[in-house]
Amino acid sequence: MDLLWDLHQQGQISSTNQTADRAENKAESAAAELSRLQRRIERLSLCCQAMWELLRDKHGLTEEELQSRVLEIDLRDGTTDGKMRTQIVDCPSCGAKTNTKRSLCVICGAPLPITHSFEV
Repeated sequence: MDLLWDLHQQGQISSTNQTADRAENKAESAAAELSRLQRRIERLSLCCQAMWELLRDKHGLTEEELQSRVLEIDLRDGTTDGKMRTQIVDCPSCGAKTNTKRSLCVICGAPLPITHSFEV
């Protein structure tokens, strides 16, 4: 009887170790993805700052104009939340409703127009 109990316990321990290993792998993968996204955000922030300074220096735009445009773009989805949300649009070919995340219509396959370079 003790042998069966020991085998059962070993099976439980093995299963628990496998679960812990999978969780550790997922955590490491999530940490690596977070690090990659943080580097990407830093690079995008750097590029945005460089573009802003070029526009300001070469064309005389002001911080107030920048802030006004940021607010205008933020409000396009009807909410002042600091985010550019996906918009619902009509396919120019078949008229089906789709969203701005897609490059092709899911109904007819026609290319969808890009409304701006930073479409989310």
